[in-house]
Amino acid sequence: MFANTYLLQTKQPNYDAKAILWPVNMWQVYTNKPQGRELNVFEKTILQLFNVTGKRSLKNEDVANWLGLETDMVSYIITAQLIPNGWLTEKGLVTSKGVELLNDEVNDSLTTAYIFQCAITGKWLPRLCYSLNEIYTSNDDTHRPKFKLKRASDSVTIPFVVTAHSAFNSAPSEHDLATIAAEFQDAVYIAKNTRNRDEWQKPPSSFDKLTRASQSATPVYLTVWGDTTTSFEWTLYDPFDISSSSTWMTTSFKQGCKENKALGNYALSQLGVSDKDLSYDQACLKFAEDAKLKVLVKYPRAGQINDLTNAIFQLFELQERLEQESYSRSAANTEFIIKGIKVVEVVCSYILERYPLDRPTSLPKPHTKNARALLKHMIVSATNMNNEMAEQVLALNASRVYAAAIGKNSSVRAQLAAIFISMETHPQHPLRFLLEQQTYFSNFYKITHLRDDCSHGSSINIAHQQIKTVISTIETFLNKLFNGIENNG
Repeated sequence: MFANTYLLQTKQPNYDAKAILWPVNMWQVYTNKPQGRELNVFEKTILQLFNVTGKRSLKNEDVANWLGLETDMVSYIITAQLIPNGWLTEKGLVTSKGVELLNDEVNDSLTTAYIFQCAITGKWLPRLCYSLNEIYTSNDDTHRPKFKLKRASDSVTIPFVVTAHSAFNSAPSEHDLATIAAEFQDAVYIAKNTRNRDEWQKPPSSFDKLTRASQSATPVYLTVWGDTTTSFEWTLYDPFDISSSSTWMTTSFKQGCKENKALGNYALSQLGVSDKDLSYDQACLKFAEDAKLKVLVKYPRAGQINDLTNAIFQLFELQERLEQESYSRSAANTEFIIKGIKVVEVVCSYILERYPLDRPTSLPKPHTKNARALLKHMIVSATNMNNEMAEQVLALNASRVYAAAIGKNSSVRAQLAAIFISMETHPQHPLRFLLEQQTYFSNFYKITHLRDDCSHGSSINIAHQQIKTVISTIETFLNKLFNGIENNG
């Protein structure tokens, strides 16, 4: 076994998701967040020395000897930096401002976190973790560990254990740490703009840099969730629950299937592939072609838009399962709502790129006064929609529309708001049909809110009639979209 420590950093994302124990090397790091003026190492050390000695006299010569500096240098730091900035008095006493600065620096430098290196691929996970949720096996078999993940249930989870025969293990370089920090902060920013607050717990992401704290790595198994029920390939979820699905985990999974025969066979078996001569990559390519054909039969123009074929196929697969199960499972019903809006998000991203909004800088920013009123004026001026419809569009954070307009990840309602404003410069806009019937418009927006409710968990009850309404609404949306693109270019 690679390790006997098991981490579970996010709950099971849906009923069908399966647990995989993924081998990673865990390193402890410090985060550093400067508070205004940051002390350099000499200023900090000298100030700490004065703080420790208190009212006892401290000579510059003594400080210089202790630190291996010239006395003139110590005198300069004290008279040109510490005293003028109000951190030290002329009598050598640290001021309350100086104590506060030292406390801030100590607190910031001692904020610990953890980073992880995939033991199979050697790649660094673009995530930072501030606290560890360790889980413990309920049996003695280390090769097939079992876990009781829900206290109120007697059900036992038996994850697939990924072995690491020749594990990567290397200390992170400064470049690695900077890359991890940047990608983590980007992911938190995107999640903040696309996910509701009660969907996830926002981790602290405002820090200056990462510094390695531990001298060696700790091997651990990280619980990764994946399922095969809504696509032609495995869907892997973010094991830290910042994003929903995870492209970087999917990439590691595909490479892991190449490196690890047992994982590759497991991946294929869950997809229903019995041909042992077929690799996971080959099977996915075959399924992708089959999926594309299935979608293009109904929507011949779907291939024009990146990622739309796969998004529609996932909806098709879920719809077939729901019909077989007579819409009896609430978890599958909520997943269908989420996948339906995903189709709309993919379309909106394409539309905003193809029919961009003129002068997006005029949109409200986080600190813009009367942001909602300004946004409403822009939407009504561009579309002439009535007040009731405008109020439905404005059920969002007004400052997020700017991110949508410039192509950054954002919620579907922010995308739609940006699209409506862009109609002022695109009279033949292919989504103008959304404004033609108020009943359809209202149903469409109700589904976006229903999606928010569904993403909070599987406890919400979705009736069969609601699923039928979603199917009809999305079909109308796609058919009119493609007609609009064909007619308007």
